[in-house]
Amino acid sequence: MSRAAAGLLCLPAAGCASFGEPTRPVHPVDGVRKVVDSLGEEIGTRAAAEPFRGLPIVIRTTTAANSGIEPIIAELLRTRLAERGLPVDAVCAPRCLEISLQELAVEAAKATPLSAGQLLSVAGGHVPVVGGLIRTIGEQEREKEHAAGRANGLFVTLAARDGNRYGARAHLVAIISAGEIALERR
Repeated sequence: MSRAAAGLLCLPAAGCASFGEPTRPVHPVDGVRKVVDSLGEEIGTRAAAEPFRGLPIVIRTTTAANSGIEPIIAELLRTRLAERGLPVDAVCAPRCLEISLQELAVEAAKATPLSAGQLLSVAGGHVPVVGGLIRTIGEQEREKEHAAGRANGLFVTLAARDGNRYGARAHLVAIISAGEIALERR
């Protein structure tokens, strides 16, 4: 594939780094902020469209323990959505838009076109870049050591629930960090 064709494929993805410019390391706090901004916009857009229109929003994490980045992003996202005037509930009543967050880590090339805050659609349940693993609590520390060669993010499920039945579902991958991470003091 030519460089121009690869560039054209990259254009539709929000936040895609160009081939010519080197990506600067992102501070982890900036990555979280960008993910909350991107997800807040995406959830707001989807909440205004069918089949999610008018449903109260419930955000849940998939880990049993309150460790990792999932609960932090969930809290910030609840606040962001409430500030936008969207209905955010603590638990799913008979009907809701349920947002599930699951942390993940994947192998990423050093010159990856992924960037913090980027959202990737999951068409048909397949994400080409997600060839890695879903992170468990015990693996989180080990994953930190390999962060320079990894992309970290969230697997996000948006589901229209009516009782115990799902009327519609959609999936996204939200990139928190990719490649080098800047850990200098701010």
